[in-house]
Amino acid sequence: MAAIGANQKAGMPAFTYKTVPQGAATTVWAGFVASADRVGGRYCEDCHVAEVIERPGLRGGVHAYALDPERAKALWAKSEEMVGEQF
Repeated sequence: MAAIGANQKAGMPAFTYKTVPQGAATTVWAGFVASADRVGGRYCEDCHVAEVIERPGLRGGVHAYALDPERAKALWAKSEEMVGEQF
């Protein structure tokens, strides 16, 4: 008997990796198909702008804290500090 993964127990389908074309599709969509006003500064997934969600076990969407401007500034400052460069 095969072991059942945690996602399957939670009623979610088993995880599978995307093919190379599937993995590239969102980048191509965001860069060449969608308007810049629609995707600029946003998280995208599966050829659409990701919705903000707050549930555990994130499989899709983006958590609100990832969109927090203060956290973004702190990450940028820490990144500059770590590489010894200012951009």
